[in-house]
Amino acid sequence: MTSLFYSPLIKYRVDVLPSSELKKENVNVKALVVIGDGIDREKISEDLGLNPLLVRIVDKDSSKEEVEYNKVVLENAWLADLAPVEEIKSIDRRSLLRGEVKKVKKVDKPIYLSEYCNGLYKACNVCEFSCPYNAIKVDKKTGVNIDYTKCTSCGLCSASCPVSAIQFPSLSQNSIFELAKVKGEKRITCYKNTKNRGVKIPCLAMLSEVDIVLLRSSGNLTFECPGCELQDNLKHFIEVIKEYNERIGGISFYSPSKKIEAKETKELNTTPQSFFNRAEARRNISDELPYILFDVSIDNNRCTLCESCVNWCPTSALKLRRDSGVEEIDFDPMKCIGCNVCVNVCPESCKLEEGKTSEIPPNIAALTKVIKVEKSKSVNKEVRKLVGDELVRCRVCGAPIGSRKSLNHVKKIMIEKGASCEDEWLERCPKHRAEYAFHKQFSFNARFKPRGDLR
Repeated sequence: MTSLFYSPLIKYRVDVLPSSELKKENVNVKALVVIGDGIDREKISEDLGLNPLLVRIVDKDSSKEEVEYNKVVLENAWLADLAPVEEIKSIDRRSLLRGEVKKVKKVDKPIYLSEYCNGLYKACNVCEFSCPYNAIKVDKKTGVNIDYTKCTSCGLCSASCPVSAIQFPSLSQNSIFELAKVKGEKRITCYKNTKNRGVKIPCLAMLSEVDIVLLRSSGNLTFECPGCELQDNLKHFIEVIKEYNERIGGISFYSPSKKIEAKETKELNTTPQSFFNRAEARRNISDELPYILFDVSIDNNRCTLCESCVNWCPTSALKLRRDSGVEEIDFDPMKCIGCNVCVNVCPESCKLEEGKTSEIPPNIAALTKVIKVEKSKSVNKEVRKLVGDELVRCRVCGAPIGSRKSLNHVKKIMIEKGASCEDEWLERCPKHRAEYAFHKQFSFNARFKPRGDLR
């Protein structure tokens, strides 16, 4: 949980200094852009007493625009002081005797923000599913737990989270939104690139489709991957780059093994704004592009219309509609954030005789889901029907009870449990079910009588 002293509304004051003027007395801010070559960021930060995540280095021949981009990132680096810390094991004897022992250092690994998640973890596990290193576990009571000993800072969890609840200390989601508002061509690479050109981020894989579109809307994009042990995580990223470059142009990508040249730039209708999280930004992208919206499908043969998905949906993207003797579940793609809550709460998914769903391998479990949520390659913003069935009404008062499928399912379960289940009782509202059960138990001659004498 973040402190009350930290908020995305906070803006740091940033100084821009050439390396020749780097003296402690010249630095009166928390964040600094240093212009020069061959500069060790860790050493400078230590000498100046600054958080290394709030220091950015740009080459002396960098353009004014590149300096401005890095300045914008630091202005919005409100999470930098909340970065996790790591112990430094190697301590030399001289430092020990001088009392100059540095026990810990801040590391640029993702942070879980419970205020952004807002209880979504109770049924959402998108971040856990996205991590290929098994570094994330979702606890249904406490939230998201990150094992930093396993975390590689690949950024896949950050890119997958629909509500921006996982962010990097050196590059907050707000930094990306604000950077997208600055007009001009942008070069984006990672910290492992030895050249200090453009804007450096933890890993290109941390950028979602929404981030890419917003950044591209203010100018052409060039992505550079120096090639490292994490480059295999860029498969989906490269697929998105290819698709968007074909449709809107102006996006190039370079790595030791891959090269994508930018195609003719097309104007976008999307205008970058200040958003709270990625879900809000997604709804404001007006251009019709793939991977921005989500598509939900439900297996009509296995769905019982129990309404669990509708009741749990945090954005009301799934809605129950009852009309003319029919009960339907409708889907609004403009409201869906891809949280997978509907998938996880569906009682019909991954059923085993013993009920041990945890024993199903992930690749098999995905095939047994009744509900599927996928990033849509086509663009369809219309509200549409997913499943439907006959609507059953109370035999006494006519109030809607549920679908024929759901009542048949209830009846099946009750019979399997050894309980009796008459249609006369089942096809009544709760009030008239109780009345029917009472009269059946105590006979129809039973009458309610007042306790005292009315005379």
